[in-house]
Amino acid sequence: MANVKPRTSNPISSRDRATGVRRASSVVEGKPRHDFSACIACAACAAACDANAIRIFIDEDEGLLVWTLDLFDCTHCGRCVPACPTGAMDVIEGADFADEPELPKRCLFTLAECESCGRYYATNKEIAFANALLEQEEHADAARARALTSICPDCKRTHDAKAAARRAGMKRRL
Repeated sequence: MANVKPRTSNPISSRDRATGVRRASSVVEGKPRHDFSACIACAACAAACDANAIRIFIDEDEGLLVWTLDLFDCTHCGRCVPACPTGAMDVIEGADFADEPELPKRCLFTLAECESCGRYYATNKEIAFANALLEQEEHADAARARALTSICPDCKRTHDAKAAARRAGMKRRL
């Protein structure tokens, strides 16, 4: 028996990009369609794809993330659509797959380097998307979070640990 991944609603992808209105989160089956211009290569679609038709590879030598969609492996389940936070994944309902196998779709995304340690940690488009979401927030935590989007999660943890240690040291002195 196949394992079914639990699905949770995504507050970002459950809204229509143009209007901001909440849309139904039902899964529609069909041939997947990918919009590179809207994609941030966050890998949510790959995580939702039980058939492993959507794959993510990191090429650290070139500083690229390689996103692929192989329609040969696709089961037409449509799970990639509600998982996508930007609406880059969609399905063409009722579309037949080609008689001849289609070549896998391949997209390249430039990776960002951590300003602290120099390691790659996310795509430039994903960081820009996160910053755009954080700019909509007007509280101090959002401003601090925007300042930290240029460093990797490991360096962010180190930064947070040092800040916590400073705060703990200040409390002891009082």
